[in-house]
Amino acid sequence: MISARKVGVRRLRMAALVLAALAMGMHLAHALELWPKLNWDPALYIAVQATLYKVFGVVGPILEFGALIAVSLLAWRLKDRKRAFALTFASACALGLALVTWALLVLPANGPLAEWAAAAGRNPPPDWKRFRDQWQIGQAFIFFVHLGGFGALAWSIVGETQEAA
Repeated sequence: MISARKVGVRRLRMAALVLAALAMGMHLAHALELWPKLNWDPALYIAVQATLYKVFGVVGPILEFGALIAVSLLAWRLKDRKRAFALTFASACALGLALVTWALLVLPANGPLAEWAAAAGRNPPPDWKRFRDQWQIGQAFIFFVHLGGFGALAWSIVGETQEAA
């Protein structure tokens, strides 16, 4: 019979995996858009930024913080399992780094992009590409941080599954 503790860890692992995958998926979408969007003119780029990503702004924080909380709780629950704890803790650190990167790179670019979208018809300043590049490259970097964190989380589960087999 499976103990209640094991069931709780399994459920938490499932929640952590799903939330981490969904959070990573948002940044994968941004990374895949990187090269085409670097060739867009300012009007198209700003129009897309102002319309396409509204839902990202609502759902994103729920997924990002949900993943960080779930993975952190899982690490705490696995503190007695040395290898699983280390990998899960590394995953939580990666999710935290992704949020810090977002706050340092993406968030500061959001403000000017939103201002230019609100001032439709006006041309953005000549250095608008700096903000575009900061936003796009920041999002792509965050994807790779998420990928590393997701890999560590998945490996923490696969590693224990192999040991049990």
